[in-house]
Amino acid sequence: MASGERRAVVASEVQEILNYFGQCPICGHPARAWHITAEFDDNHVSSQDIAECGGWCGWKGPVQPVAMTDGALVLTKKRKAIEPRLLSLSSA
Repeated sequence: MASGERRAVVASEVQEILNYFGQCPICGHPARAWHITAEFDDNHVSSQDIAECGGWCGWKGPVQPVAMTDGALVLTKKRKAIEPRLLSLSSA
């Protein structure tokens, strides 16, 4: 893909990380985290772990979660798949 061209997301899924016990870096409240995966129209697949504050400040950002229990991170078994769809513009 040439520089400056935009890729389109063709599929994505979101899974909650069940054994994530991180804290918000701003206010210290407990945070929740999700593993987000996206597939692009050039067949590239990318994933990232994102957390958000469970308190009042509204912080949200990328994290590198470490499981507090033995073994790997536990992701939700039920995946929320976000299917691609065409957007329609209504005429005014």
